[in-house]
Amino acid sequence: MQRWLLMVLSVVLILMGCSGPFTIPKKQYRERVRTLGVVPLLLDEASQIDHPERDRVVEMLRYYNQVTPGILIDELKASKHYFDIRAIPGDGRDFFRRLVVDRRVRGEGDAQHLEYVFNGAEIASLGERYVVDGLLLLIFNGIEREETRWDRTKLTYLTARYNVILVSALVIAPNGQVLWEYYGKPGESFLPLQYPEFDEAYHNKTDEVKIRFITIPGLERTLAERETELFGEGSWPRLHKELYEELAAKLSPGFINPLRNKQEQQ
Repeated sequence: MQRWLLMVLSVVLILMGCSGPFTIPKKQYRERVRTLGVVPLLLDEASQIDHPERDRVVEMLRYYNQVTPGILIDELKASKHYFDIRAIPGDGRDFFRRLVVDRRVRGEGDAQHLEYVFNGAEIASLGERYVVDGLLLLIFNGIEREETRWDRTKLTYLTARYNVILVSALVIAPNGQVLWEYYGKPGESFLPLQYPEFDEAYHNKTDEVKIRFITIPGLERTLAERETELFGEGSWPRLHKELYEELAAKLSPGFINPLRNKQEQQ
């Protein structure tokens, strides 16, 4: 009887079509969001970025937010799940000041993340001005949360609080309704700022593992590392390319029927 109830519940959820990051059934999302506006990448500079050279970290993140949005737009266009993808012009810092009115911590453990509250009037104004059905916002932010890190041998691990950079991603309708939201997989961060010093503990014959900040040159090399392709390095920074590929896949509501859309417009 219990197994039968679980099967019925699974079927109901599938029929509803509201799965994963979508907050409404996918069918409704397909019908509502045909033109997606991509807002310049945002950085929450006031979030918890505790690195000793904090300003350098912020500077690096801001730089890559300025030079990589084209990858995200290309990935979304390649997915062919929207009739149009429109880049909203402007400055990320200015957009953050205009759009974000509050933040709060949500979740527990390695699923903890920052959730944002937005200025409804500004969201509505952008939607009307650029004639889009939804606005995609990506907010890079820092947080300290509990995660488990393994050493290189995969035999030892340390569960502790680490300072990391995450990405909060949302699609918001012009009326302010959140239609899609994604905060990454639990325990996986966009850019770790700290690491456990397992080798030092091993060589000093101690169980006390110190947590250190990654150096600025180390973070720079991580952000600048290129994707790997069949015949060498690719053209884009690996971290951002992988992030945008993941988001484009998560933003897939299924294919829109172009024939039906053409008939509706006649």
